[in-house]
Formats: sequence, structure tokens, C-alpha cells
Amino acid sequence: MRVLLLCAMALALAPEAHGAPETSSRALPQRRVAVLPARDFRVNPDNLFVDDPTAPLRDDAEPLVQAAETALAAEPEVAVIAHDQCAALADKSAQRGIVARGFLHLGTELYRNIRLKDAIAALEKGVEAAMAEFLDVCEPKTVSDLYLYLGLSYLEQGQAALAHVAFKNMLFTTPQRRFKKGYFPAETEAAIRAAAVDFEKTFAVDLPLGGLARATAYRQAVQASALVYVYLSGGVVGDRVEVRVFEASTAKAGGLSVASGFLFTDTPSAAEGISRILSAWLACASLPSRQPFRHVGPRFLMDTAGAYSIFLRHPTRKPFHTAGFGAGFAWQVRENLDTFARINLLTSFPDQYEDLVQGFTSVKLVAGVGYSGQWSWGRIYLHFGLEGQFLSDFVSTTDADCKLFGLKSPWCEGVDRLKSRWLAGIDGAFGVDVMVGGPIYLTFQTGFAAYFFPLPPDSSLNFPFTAELGLGYAFF
Repeated sequence: MRVLLLCAMALALAPEAHGAPETSSRALPQRRVAVLPARDFRVNPDNLFVDDPTAPLRDDAEPLVQAAETALAAEPEVAVIAHDQCAALADKSAQRGIVARGFLHLGTELYRNIRLKDAIAALEKGVEAAMAEFLDVCEPKTVSDLYLYLGLSYLEQGQAALAHVAFKNMLFTTPQRRFKKGYFPAETEAAIRAAAVDFEKTFAVDLPLGGLARATAYRQAVQASALVYVYLSGGVVGDRVEVRVFEASTAKAGGLSVASGFLFTDTPSAAEGISRILSAWLACASLPSRQPFRHVGPRFLMDTAGAYSIFLRHPTRKPFHTAGFGAGFAWQVRENLDTFARINLLTSFPDQYEDLVQGFTSVKLVAGVGYSGQWSWGRIYLHFGLEGQFLSDFVSTTDADCKLFGLKSPWCEGVDRLKSRWLAGIDGAFGVDVMVGGPIYLTFQTGFAAYFFPLPPDSSLNFPFTAELGLGYAFF
């Protein structure tokens, strides 16, 4: 008996235990922020060529970018795209760089075979493919090799100016790259050293990926709303750590939201300074929880309602009433603009003096556009459109002989008939929809029309006023 009781308790608790992880794993809205690889632009032209280029160098840039990612990850509403997360660029990340690496291999072989024109063509295509796939972020060594061999090929061709530009781009991609002393001819070493001197003085290292256009393209490629760029630079006063933040919301101002820096003394102090700068930015940044709530109203609305109508101009001595039902459809084209269509089926009732000889049935069609304001409780709208109404047979008279002896009597002379069974004109309506539960809403609207067809308009029956009350269903 005890075993059966325990089993029953376990079965009763199983659904709760199974459902708990589903609630806890529900993802909160986050803002995606991408971090670019940090670069150390303290280029020393005198230290480019060393005896052992494979000897490890102290990397001051990597701890800085890690500090930036740590500071951003501390904010729960920020999803950090790390500097080495190139998989965020595309689904087929394994295929990235194949074309560029292929052109690099081809270009180096052509360079070694002294086929310089073909080598330049291949290497230029490799650079183009690498830039298109943002390999300067994912594989900077590949891009650096492309620029190196491109510069060497230009130099062998006697195009020193183009070689100078290629060597500067190589240093921008991998600024701490070193070469074995004596591996290149003295003229080549001098050209690379001259490019380093020019790079140190003139290159705009504050522009990520070589320009704002590419930085924006990279941010869009990783589907981020902000881009964080950290780098080290040298100066007369001393080395500096620079932090830049580029946001989509400030694209009209060049995208730059934060531009701050401080003197570099040691790595722990630099990491703390980066954390302070990014924390200050996050304190004022646009995060999901700080976004104003914006109600999203329904896109399609359908309703059925009871309808009442009365003509303000009529041939009878007292007004007569018509009643029936209506059905309508509305489509919210934009936030405050909707288009609609409505149909009414109405039947007349006798007037006080029975001047309406016989009852009639009418079908009314209305279509047009309108202005609508939407809130969480419902919406208010103002509609304007064209209206057409078909009357089965409208006959009225105030002649007593017609009422006593019939319409076909020779004494009956005062019969009022419409020129046409079709009446058409313009319509205006004001309405309110109030949500009562889920997608169900209560609708009320009043409308007024003025007929101008047939031409000239019939003066005996015009200006119908309509009121409707019913229920509808909203499709979100």
C-alpha cells in the first residue's frame, strides 16, 4: 500500500517537475553588442626585423578586449558577440576564407615564379574576397599575408607607391608583426620600414576595420546594434588605451557614441578603465527594459452587429425606421490608417400615418479608408468612403384616395416613387471598439451618408443616419 501511495505522489508531481525547466529557460530580451579584436598600434619601425620573429611577444591587447567583453557580459540585457565569434557572420562558417586562402596560395606561387602581373591580379582578388568575408576580423594573419605578398609584388614591378599602401594595410591588420632580419633584401626592408614610419604618423587607427562603412557592414552582418572597438596607440605623452562605441541609433552622426581614452600604465589598471567607460555607456544606453512599451494592435477585425437606420429626408409626413443587421471587415494598413468594407441588410417599419404604402428591404454597401487610434483597451476610428444602397421597392403617398381605393384607382394621383432603386453617395462614420476578453470586442458605430446618385439626386429620400451595436473578433 505504501508503494502504491509513493507512486501516485510521484505521478502527481511529475508534470510540475517537467514543466519547471521550460519556464526558467525562457529567454529574456537582449541587445546584441559586437566586440572587435583589440589591436596594439604601438608600431616601432626599428623593431620590425628581429633575429627570431617566432619568439613570443607580450600581448597587451588581448587582455583589454577580454576586459571589454567581461564588462559587457555583466549586463543581463546585453548579448555579447565576442571578438573571436566569427560563426555569427554566417551559417557556413567552415567555408569562410576558402576563396581568399586559395588566391593567397596562387599569388605566392606566381610571385615565386616571378609572374608578377598574374600574382598581383590573384592577390588583389584575394584581398577583395577577404574583405567581403571580414577575414581581417576572423583571420588577420591570412589578410596580412595577402597584403605582404601584394606589396612585394608591387615592389618588384617598380610600383613603389602601391607597395607602400599595401605594407601600411598589412600593419593595420597585424600591427605587431615581426620579420626575420636579413630574410628580405635591404631595399625591401627599407620599404617596409618606411611604410611603418608613415603608418605611425598618418594612419587613422581610430576607424575600425578601415572605415565606418565596413564597420557598419560588419555590425549588420552579425546582427548587432552596437560595435565596441578597443586599441592601444603610442604618443608623445605616453601610450594610450582608446575605447570607441559605434551604434546604429547614431548612424546619422557617423555612428560614434563613445570616444574615450586614458594613459596606459599596466594591464589591470587598463582593464578597470575600460570597464568604467563601458559601464558608463551601459548606464545610458538603450536596453530592452528601458524601451517604452508600445501596444501592438490587431491587424484584421471582423464584426457582426444589429443595425438601425433612419432617413433624415423622407417623403412621408413622419419618419419611418429601418432595422436589420450588419457585418464589417477592417484591415489596419499602418499604425493609424485602415481600410474597411461593410454590408447592411435592413427592413422598413410602418410610419405613424402609414404613408409608406408597403414595406421594403434594402442592402447597403460601404467601403473606404479611415483614421484609427489604437490602445490596449480597444480603438477609436473615423471612417470615410463611398456608399451604395439598393431598395427593393419604395412607394409612399399622402393621398387619402390612394390609401382608401388603392394605387391603381383613378382617384389616386399622389404616389411617390424613386427614380432608381440604387442610391449612391459619400459616407462618414465614427466608431469605438472595446476589447472585452481575448480577441473579442464590443463595437459601436454611427454613420451618416449623403446621396448624389442618380443625377440629379432624388430630393424625396436622402441623408440616412445609421447606428450599429455588436461583437467582433480581432486577428493579431
